[in-house]
Amino acid sequence: MLAHFLGVLALIGSALLVVFGLGITVFGLARGDRRVARRAALGTSGLVIVYLLGVALSGALAPRRGLPIGEELSFCGFDCHLHVSVVGSESEEDLVGVIVKIRSDAQREAEFPRFLQFRLLGADGTVLVPLRDGQWFTEPLDAGQEKVEKLYFKRPTEAFPYSLRVIYPDLPEALLLGPANSRAVGKTTLSIGQ
Repeated sequence: MLAHFLGVLALIGSALLVVFGLGITVFGLARGDRRVARRAALGTSGLVIVYLLGVALSGALAPRRGLPIGEELSFCGFDCHLHVSVVGSESEEDLVGVIVKIRSDAQREAEFPRFLQFRLLGADGTVLVPLRDGQWFTEPLDAGQEKVEKLYFKRPTEAFPYSLRVIYPDLPEALLLGPANSRAVGKTTLSIGQ
């Protein structure tokens, strides 16, 4: 939770500095002071480059971890109230069914698990998209509730053992620094026990 909060603060602070730097650049150009405009533009560009480098390194340097069946992976907004875990799995011919539980421990507000992206990762590097992708957990999850659904993946025969990667792929998570970055979170997978 602290890592997510600090990542959001860094993103907001950097965005404010970029807006401030662009404002000084425009102000310098409007006054005809090219030296001020050039320095502000270089400083703002440097900040953007350093920040994006930090975002890239956050995903690249994050350690790979596998959580056993039943352990939860938490997703945070301003606080961490959405939790995802694998409670079981089954194989049927060329399909793998993964039983996923999503739980909210929020007090009042609903959570929206439809924004989560589920991918099955094979030991050989295979990445499998669930059948009917985007049609899982479509309803909001009320505060204090949980929901269980079975996701099906069409599997190749040589990719065992599998693990489930769950990320929130959209903004702002893709632009956060540190372990809250969606690429860093994606390196923590949930074992499906097969």
